[in-house]
Amino acid sequence: MLVALFALALGQPIPASAAPCDSTGFDKPCAVQDGVYRALIPEGDGPFPVMVYLYGSGGQSATIANHPLFIDSVLERGYALIVPAALNMEYRRGVYDSGWSLRHEPGGSRDEVLFINRVIEDVGRRFPIDRKKVVLAGQSRGAFLIWEIACHEPETAAAYAVHAGGYLGKLPRECESPVRFLHSHGLADPIVPFAGAPVVSGGVTMARLEQSLELLAETNRCRNPEPEDAGLMLGLQRTRWTGCAPGSSLDLLLHDGGHVMPTEWFRAVLDWFEEPPADVEEDAPRIRAVGVRPPGQFKTVPSAGIAPTVTGEPVAGRRLQAPSVSKKASQ
Repeated sequence: MLVALFALALGQPIPASAAPCDSTGFDKPCAVQDGVYRALIPEGDGPFPVMVYLYGSGGQSATIANHPLFIDSVLERGYALIVPAALNMEYRRGVYDSGWSLRHEPGGSRDEVLFINRVIEDVGRRFPIDRKKVVLAGQSRGAFLIWEIACHEPETAAAYAVHAGGYLGKLPRECESPVRFLHSHGLADPIVPFAGAPVVSGGVTMARLEQSLELLAETNRCRNPEPEDAGLMLGLQRTRWTGCAPGSSLDLLLHDGGHVMPTEWFRAVLDWFEEPPADVEEDAPRIRAVGVRPPGQFKTVPSAGIAPTVTGEPVAGRRLQAPSVSKKASQ
């Protein structure tokens, strides 16, 4: 605030990180270079763990972040809720909507990794958060971006959780380093099919989730190539990989619904995030990063009408058949 007052006295523009913003009702967003975000901070002294949420195409940070489901599941649990705002972009044939810039096509409007890191740094300056306890979560197009960040920029957050997304484009041979990662998906999703599809986003192929998860299992140096049945987690069928590198984890939650995330999803994510990660002894060779990240900023991929919905029909509590994981991901 002193920075802002001195700037006003000198007739200079106020730095984005010094401008006041709302932390209680989403009325006034916080500004950083290249964008804004909305913050909802619990009462108290902190430091608070953080969920940074990336919504799907067509969403708006104010309306989605102010949804009672987020407040009840995240804020009231003692987490700060941070919702960066996606930019408007042209998807195809003159259709504009909000969305995140991805990697595969030229004309990306913003380096989203740089933007999200700026948001997290700015949150740490403004509010009493625990920078070591940040989970980056998202749905649909937001999940596409999180898959890319977890693979290529794993130091961005402490953990990653996605619903109804995947890695777009050709899978890299390796990701950068072990991560904590939770993937959830509806087996009847017609928009982002679990089996992958060549037209999931502007004609860009999304690999089968089995192959993408195997890539992360290899990156995490999990000793057991096949995931184990871990029972139900708040009505979602859970499988997990075991024997992974210290500090890492990899879990899959399945439900028999479609693209809409289950109402218990946020609770499940935070339950998972609060579990201790793997602490096994490292006796497997470390997978060496070989610079697979393409140069330049993340590029835009037009979306095929992915819904921003955050609530959905109840999830059946019955057991689901977990998919097998292929022995070798296609390159």
